[in-house]
Amino acid sequence: MTTTKEEYQVISKIANRAIGKRINLHNDRLSLLMDIENTHETIPLRLSDLLHADDFNFAHDFIGIQLGGAVKNVIAIGAGMSDGFGFGANARTALITRGLAELCRLGCALGAKSETFMGMAGLGDLILTCTDNQSRNRRFGLALGKGEGVEQAIASIGQVVEGYRNTKEVYLLAQRTGIEMPITEQIYQVLYENKDVKEAAMALLGREQKSE
Repeated sequence: MTTTKEEYQVISKIANRAIGKRINLHNDRLSLLMDIENTHETIPLRLSDLLHADDFNFAHDFIGIQLGGAVKNVIAIGAGMSDGFGFGANARTALITRGLAELCRLGCALGAKSETFMGMAGLGDLILTCTDNQSRNRRFGLALGKGEGVEQAIASIGQVVEGYRNTKEVYLLAQRTGIEMPITEQIYQVLYENKDVKEAAMALLGREQKSE
């Protein structure tokens, strides 16, 4: 299959924006995730062929990737809150597991592919964001769990906390679709309805056990 001039222009634009001149896929051993929405069906196929490497994952599920990127930020805030209270690794693991279930429920209701959430765009990114101290959303949750107010916690991060806005967006989306997302709901109430942080955390960890 021959790559057209149009395809190369699109490929060049996307690759330059995503990769630029700052990194080398093979030398820096970076794991990159790219999502592409394009009506020209041959472009994703050509990109997949040209950019395929052990360090580069190419996915076609635009809905699933976008949802994964938003919901993991929300769950990371919850994980940070839990750690801020010193609830421990078991509590964090429970939140990650239940958070993945929330992501899958919402994603499948909106037409995403369930397998997307078992890969880097779902479970992989979720675990990383909930456990890595470089995660702004996790650090935001940690600050909340240690007693800082919402505005104070955002200011202490010193950078954009995507999960703050994502929480409202995901919560409203869940309300419109009728999908149960208890973690998202509790975090929304903390951020936008002044609910006590510890009360919200205890509500999540102590909620009735049910099939996820």
